[in-house]
Amino acid sequence: MTVNHFHDHYEIYYLLSGKRYYFIQDRSYLIQEGDLVFIDKNELHKTRNADALHHERILLSFDDRWIRSIDEDASTHLLVPFQQKQHIFSLTGANRTLVENLLFSLLREKQQTLGGWRLNSKALLTQLLIFCSRLTDKLSSAEELPQAHNPKIFEIVAYINEQYRNRLTLASISESFYISPSYFCRSFKETTGFSFIEYLNNVRIREAQRLLRETKLKVIHIAEQSGFDSVAHFGRVFKQVTAQTPLECRKLMR
Repeated sequence: MTVNHFHDHYEIYYLLSGKRYYFIQDRSYLIQEGDLVFIDKNELHKTRNADALHHERILLSFDDRWIRSIDEDASTHLLVPFQQKQHIFSLTGANRTLVENLLFSLLREKQQTLGGWRLNSKALLTQLLIFCSRLTDKLSSAEELPQAHNPKIFEIVAYINEQYRNRLTLASISESFYISPSYFCRSFKETTGFSFIEYLNNVRIREAQRLLRETKLKVIHIAEQSGFDSVAHFGRVFKQVTAQTPLECRKLMR
């Protein structure tokens, strides 16, 4: 089954119970019940178990078309939480109660599908986003959640994010950062939730999607600029990550 770890829509993740590690872009956070996470378009992310094996969460997503359906200038107000350096809001007291009430109301509208449920869902989600946008002013200086695991791994993540166009191998990175390949593999997976190859492929395919969307480059040139040594390998990995061929993806994006 294909699991997209980046996508062209906005995502809101709310943890009702339990604990999770949440890797976002180039950092890993420990999130707990009452934490609200905002994932911007095309941000690489993945969750995994922390101490508690059981967890409950609510997941919402919407795209730019939904934003435009409200108002041409809606993004100015509604997308503020996604544009912050801080991805996670830790909610308590009245703020937590209000957000949970809005989220549960959205779920009920979706489940019951009574008359006008789409319109009311839009109103509820708009209210949630405006509330969170206003909340950013109060929470922007909040202490960042603790980073998980080995800080050297985040140096490697940053290195991959910058150097993905070049030839990167397990051996070359291990040598560059003075760690053994076995330790690198184990620590990278524990810290990010991705294997080294899985993460590298996701970063490269995300760039390939951007080039397919924003340029008229031929697929063979996009493969080269994304870090692949052959167009055949590029095609296989692209379909594995996105469940589409590059040409199918370009057609849908335009």
